Amino acid sequence: MMRNTLKTIFNIKASINANVFLYYFKRIPLIGRVIPSGIFANISLKRNVSIVAAVFKAISKFFSKALYIGLFSVLTVMIMEKNSDLRYTAYLNVFFFLNVLGSFITSSVFEADRNKYICIRLMHMNARNYIISDLLLNELMDFISFLPAVLIATALMGGTPAQGFGLAIMLPVFSLTAEMFFLLVYSGSGIMLSKKMPYVICAFALCLLAAYLPVLLHQPLIPNHLLFHPAFSLLLFLMMWCSLTVILKYGKYHELAMESLKAPDYSIDVDKVVTDAKFSDVAVREKEFNHADLDTHRLENKTGFAYLNAIFFRRHRRILVKPILIRLVIIAILFAVAVVASVYEPNVKSLVSRPDAILPMFVFIMYFSSLGERVCKAMFYNCDISLLRYSFYREKNAVLSNFKVRLQRVAGLNLVIAFSLFAAVFGLTLVFGSNWPVIDTVAFALSILSLSLFFSLHHLFLYYVFQPYTTELEMKNPAYNAINYGVYFICFFCTKIKSPPSYFTLIVLASTCLYIVVALILVYRYAPKTFHVK
Repeated sequence: MMRNTLKTIFNIKASINANVFLYYFKRIPLIGRVIPSGIFANISLKRNVSIVAAVFKAISKFFSKALYIGLFSVLTVMIMEKNSDLRYTAYLNVFFFLNVLGSFITSSVFEADRNKYICIRLMHMNARNYIISDLLLNELMDFISFLPAVLIATALMGGTPAQGFGLAIMLPVFSLTAEMFFLLVYSGSGIMLSKKMPYVICAFALCLLAAYLPVLLHQPLIPNHLLFHPAFSLLLFLMMWCSLTVILKYGKYHELAMESLKAPDYSIDVDKVVTDAKFSDVAVREKEFNHADLDTHRLENKTGFAYLNAIFFRRHRRILVKPILIRLVIIAILFAVAVVASVYEPNVKSLVSRPDAILPMFVFIMYFSSLGERVCKAMFYNCDISLLRYSFYREKNAVLSNFKVRLQRVAGLNLVIAFSLFAAVFGLTLVFGSNWPVIDTVAFALSILSLSLFFSLHHLFLYYVFQPYTTELEMKNPAYNAINYGVYFICFFCTKIKSPPSYFTLIVLASTCLYIVVALILVYRYAPKTFHVK
């Protein structure tokens, strides 16, 4: 039975992957136009395409795992730990708490994904056979995908191939142990712990703190010999045996599946449920508006699209101000932690001793701090998805006027975050007694403000020129994602730049000015044609 279930799961996933591959292949300019739509009904061709799609997916999965390990377990350690004697231990600390114990944050068994819904709810497959088969298949594929990346990362940090293989083995062992833990909690209390946001946030925060704080203080919690001691290997074997025993003998998978795949929460329109979740953080309901939100007397001096956008930003300020407040709180907490840590660990003061060392990292920080993408989602979900149905809203003057007003608004929101980051760093230099030259301080401030403007324009430019969202709230524009990923990698490689602050600032300013010119030209030429509902 388990073998037949695995075969069915594989066939369904292969069919979905083939359809997705053909869909995006048809969207390639020139080539896609000559491919008939009837290609989706060609079973023999789709069987061959599914093989190609599977290869591409396997390669992308390998590179995604390698990128994840490289960014969060290797690069961060290299940046935070300059002592070569402690670097390998620091790597083990980050890897164990972030990747191994991080398994206890989420659960595959309780996840309500599309394939599980189709197979269990619609095709009435045996819930136990599906969940166990899918779980073991995913664990095997994750292990195969992680193994090369872990071996390479461990070797780069000073470990042996045997140690790298041992670290890779820990991933499925702890993952299955986490699944056993979630099953036992559900069996005893009926609580799906992995779906409780307070638990997920706390577990994630604890893993981050345990992974990076000891490294920051140069006191890793995981000794070199502990993870590779024979006694720990025996413990891993016992954990694997206990986990598989509980998972295989658990008898309420049907009830679990019916509970996690409830029809009201996970309706037949599976895509709608998934996409609604993507926009839930920017959705606003009428009952959430108060009298002050609806009062427009203060806006009577505005006209046209300036008036429209003033109303929009006023009524939706909660969903826009809240993420700013969260970022400000995080900045304040990190500032306080750095000050307190400097009392016990003087080396912390070196974090802001040289502006040329930290300035490139703020390209990456500003990328993640920007509110541009969130604001664009809010504008589409709460405004544009309806107004774009009217021809007057798609006219060139309307599109360009809207873009201008919104760029000013988004830039203003991001400037608050940029100023707070600069104030926090400058405050640390005063507290730690770091004497930055005036020219370096000015260069740092200009760079942060320029980056703020850059990312404000970046997301709005992509939104207007590529408009990736559909009326079903799906994101279907490969070019949008490709450019976004390209900017992400550029930001990442900026962390490798070694340059005086003044030179780096000139690079940032020049890049921002060039990007502004190019983006504005493209918006002016193409946005009136591309900014529409799909």
